[in-house]
Amino acid sequence: MLIMSSFSQPARLYLIHVALLTFGLSISGIFFNLALVSLGYGERTLRLPLLGERSMLGLLNSAPVLAGVLCGLPIWWIVTRAGLRVSLILAAAMAAISLLSVALWPEPMPILLGTALGGPAAALFQVSAAPLMMRASDERGRDLLFSASFGLSIGVAGLGSLVGGLMPGLAARLLEIAPQSAGAYRATFAISSVVVLASAVPLLALRVPPRAGEAAGGGAASRDVLRALLARPWGTLRLLISPLLISCGAALLIPYLSLYFRQRYGAPDATLGLIFAVVGVATGAASLIAPRISARLGKPRSFVITQALAIPCLLLLGLAPALWVASAVAVMRGALMNMATPLYEAHAMELTPEAARPLVIGLIGGAYSAAYIIAPTISAEVQRTYGFAPLFAATAACYCLAALANYLIFVRWGE
Repeated sequence: MLIMSSFSQPARLYLIHVALLTFGLSISGIFFNLALVSLGYGERTLRLPLLGERSMLGLLNSAPVLAGVLCGLPIWWIVTRAGLRVSLILAAAMAAISLLSVALWPEPMPILLGTALGGPAAALFQVSAAPLMMRASDERGRDLLFSASFGLSIGVAGLGSLVGGLMPGLAARLLEIAPQSAGAYRATFAISSVVVLASAVPLLALRVPPRAGEAAGGGAASRDVLRALLARPWGTLRLLISPLLISCGAALLIPYLSLYFRQRYGAPDATLGLIFAVVGVATGAASLIAPRISARLGKPRSFVITQALAIPCLLLLGLAPALWVASAVAVMRGALMNMATPLYEAHAMELTPEAARPLVIGLIGGAYSAAYIIAPTISAEVQRTYGFAPLFAATAACYCLAALANYLIFVRWGE
């Protein structure tokens, strides 16, 4: 509460929105692939032109990102025309519809279209959130707001995972159906969608005055944005290198961590919820420490060090002999890797002209998501043939390259 009182009213309303949104998404998030498997999509394939037979499980993980990329320009147009507040409300509504597709329309085409809608929803949030935080904070409190937003979302997501882990079992008892069944997971997704939709309510009272050079409607003219970017192309491109490398590694493994815990250690739903809850709470707490580290070392050194320390934890996660060891290592990996994200985004926004911030944060979000277009499908094929070991190695290699790129660009060459 003391931290919340130090923020402006727009910042507080935004943080309440983030808390409700991430809580709702996390209730069902860890069960997405488990729900798909229970619906029969684990073994189903779909024949695509030029690509042949591809796993439906991988395609359903890739569809949201592909849709988000294809909708990139319309999303930018919505933000510049409708404004940040309306864009966030629309993003919450789209995310709720995406969750409802799993709950109410689990047939192949409706679920494919519905899950795909989650990509534009996430992109719309990403493009709107960081510029809104820049407006709602001053230079002195910016690190704290970015870290509080990220830490709160991760911490509340952990709580949502804990609650979500109990939901399928509760639904099974109330509906008198089998635990870990498709019906139990679909009920969980229905509850999740209601909470996500409710997250839009705090935004109705949110008012953020435009900054100098921006129209009251919420965005700079397109020519101003393009002029700002073209004046310093390397300044923008360098911000995308590390997120793209991280995406290449994360997209191979992170969406399937719940499957990894289930297949290797036989973790039940409630245990999965507890594991991801602890990961979330630890990551949230670590994110609140990040501004102190940044104050001592500077943002670039801080996110380079935390990313580098997360890599051994990732490798240990793939080698852990027991569930409790894997869980402990997963907590450390999640905290170290993710606490760098708010510092990186805040640093990127400080390096970006005001007019270009919505577009640049959208490009960064796109870079973080780019590999999800194809990597989950590749990962599903690798899992079926070789298991998870190659995926841990490939992800660690990509994370190493990302940390090295950040060191060279922002620490060694940036000084």
